[in-house]
Amino acid sequence: MSLTRRLRKMRRYKNLGTGDSFEALNKLRDAFLSAHDGHEADLITDGILTHDEKLKIGRRILIANWILAGIGIEEISRQLRVGKNTVMHVSRRVEKYEDCFKLIKKRSETVEKEFDSKAYKLTGGSTLVHKRREHTGFKRIDVKRK
Repeated sequence: MSLTRRLRKMRRYKNLGTGDSFEALNKLRDAFLSAHDGHEADLITDGILTHDEKLKIGRRILIANWILAGIGIEEISRQLRVGKNTVMHVSRRVEKYEDCFKLIKKRSETVEKEFDSKAYKLTGGSTLVHKRREHTGFKRIDVKRK
């Protein structure tokens, strides 16, 4: 369905022209692409999204990850304490936009890999068999975009 047809279905946007819609969506994309690291991403999301919106989006991504992992609707609903309708809604989005959720998962894995490699270092003398792990102060939010 085209953007114009979708907007006509939403009453609150019926007076919005196609050009206005594209401009708004382009500004949203620009905002998300402008972040260089987690600090900037947090600054941007804090500025344009409410706490509730951020939680809803994060929960949808979490549900999508479980769906992609092959976990059943009943299990997801019970474990994440969400309604089956929510799981079904996200499931339909995953079917339609599977590449979206795969990109998010891939980026998440990249962040985790970099975090794991930089967050801790082994310390102790060269003769020490069991070295101590010390936190370096590096956080997930410090991972840069590539």
